[in-house]
Amino acid sequence: MAGRLVTIKYVRTIKNEIMHFGAFFDSTGEFFDTVHFPQSLKNYPFRGDGVYLILGKVVEEFGFPSLEAEKMAKLPYKPSPKA
Repeated sequence: MAGRLVTIKYVRTIKNEIMHFGAFFDSTGEFFDTVHFPQSLKNYPFRGDGVYLILGKVVEEFGFPSLEAEKMAKLPYKPSPKA
């Protein structure tokens, strides 16, 4: 999935490792959430604001879907000249 990063929540696991929850806009303007466990973050960290391509699996917890990220890459992004 591809999405524009909105925000990142930083949390610590019970093993005191860093993990993240991300919120993104998809190409239609809808929100989707991601979960980034410590091992995934070590290999594929966030690289600042922008558009990301995320590979993972959709999981559902408490009736709400999110994308559990396995790999992630920041894509080249050129802002609209109209903005």
